[in-house]
Amino acid sequence: PDDLAYSLKDMGFDLMLTANNHSLDRGGKAVIRTLDVMDEAGLRHVGTSRTQEEYDNNIQVMDVGGISVAFLGYTYGTNGIPTPKDAPYAVNLFNTDYLTHMSTLDEEKVRGDLEKAKALDTDLIAVMIHWGVEYQTKQNAYQEEIADFLFANGADIILGGHSHVPQPMELRTLEDGRQGFVCYSLGNFISSQNDEYTDTTAVLTLELTRDNETGEAQVTGYSYAPMYMLDREAGAKPRFQLLDVYAALASGEAGESLTRRLEKAVADCHKIF
Repeated sequence: PDDLAYSLKDMGFDLMLTANNHSLDRGGKAVIRTLDVMDEAGLRHVGTSRTQEEYDNNIQVMDVGGISVAFLGYTYGTNGIPTPKDAPYAVNLFNTDYLTHMSTLDEEKVRGDLEKAKALDTDLIAVMIHWGVEYQTKQNAYQEEIADFLFANGADIILGGHSHVPQPMELRTLEDGRQGFVCYSLGNFISSQNDEYTDTTAVLTLELTRDNETGEAQVTGYSYAPMYMLDREAGAKPRFQLLDVYAALASGEAGESLTRRLEKAVADCHKIF
């Protein structure tokens, strides 16, 4: 519903990744309409495009606390739906074989996109990416290969999703001395899933630091706030509520059963992330 875009904006979101395996579920016209509504709501977006020109320059530069960050966005595939013949630019895909094996990185395209991002001369470059295998709480070798490629070609931050469950995050020192941060998946945010780990997520906070004498910026730290998606079962209003786990535990109003689930969410976050 259109209201979702306006509600997300009201909640404080500024930028969305629109590339995922469901981007083409309703065809090319829906890709266009989604972006039109987001524009009306004041939400910036990367990952899908209405025109070739938009595709060729699908980078958003955001001011993050006075530090400029260039954002790019990709998905591994589209659930076997080919991009429209008259709009092959509709979705940013990082695989050349997105309709079959989904295992061959389009190095030329991704490297070219990162070169365009570097040419914008921002402080940092971030890539939001839809990848990995559903319901696995650990990244696979292909995700690690892609992350290494993104870092080697200029990315500083990689923010992943798709698995529906949390996957690890890490801050690493890259070969050129930069600090690179990757979160393979934060898991679901808003969902109605009840399988283990699908109701557990986190709000991530990255610490970005710039040396104003040298002009160099990097990720210098991170933290996260565990969140739990409470399903109050059919008939309840609201049925679903996203809880700040620490706040819910501190309130003393959770009850024995919910307290156990909240404590498990904290433990799962620490174990997986």
